[in-house]
Amino acid sequence: MIFGCGKNPESIISEWKQDGWSYVTTHGKKGPIDRTGTLQGKKAQAVEAAWIERGQRKTKIYNQTQYFYAVLRFIRKDKDEFVVVMKKRK
Repeated sequence: MIFGCGKNPESIISEWKQDGWSYVTTHGKKGPIDRTGTLQGKKAQAVEAAWIERGQRKTKIYNQTQYFYAVLRFIRKDKDEFVVVMKKRK
């Protein structure tokens, strides 16, 4: 997991797209962010997207059979989280 801050979600997504990744979906509710993180694993069989809505943790598994998946994690100022899922062909 890599954490950072100072960028907005759209600019981070744009950087990933420039690197050959495609947008898949967003889980959770977007809002003002406090910090960010990224989860990806090219050797993993699956990647888990996890986000928090109204204090409740939710997850979805993305199997890496045809694509590599990356989960861009955004921690909102209210401590809820939303994630953006990106994919890239193997």
